[in-house]
Amino acid sequence: MKKMILFIAVSLLVTACGESSGVQPGDTTEEFMVYGNCGMCKKTIESSLSDVDGVSVAEWDVKSEQMTVSFNADKISLDDIKQKIADVGYDSESYRAKDVVYNELHGCCQYDRPE
Repeated sequence: MKKMILFIAVSLLVTACGESSGVQPGDTTEEFMVYGNCGMCKKTIESSLSDVDGVSVAEWDVKSEQMTVSFNADKISLDDIKQKIADVGYDSESYRAKDVVYNELHGCCQYDRPE
């Protein structure tokens, strides 16, 4: 009986973890480059989308500088997402942050900007 309860508990835990990814049915997932340097950049980039209606997942990888975002395309466009990231100081391949916002980033977050 104890083994059965343990098995059920572990099964529920695995199922719950698998469903916590945040991606909603019908979401579009895209990857694109966002320039940055460090963990502080990661926090700022991801936070720029944390309360945005229609965005279910926003993850930026420090090493690869790749942004992965899952979103409801009926509520927000990929261009709007890239603009929100640029608004907090981070460039992508198609959107450039305003110089004044970039210059306000912490020194370690001031990445080499693309030309």
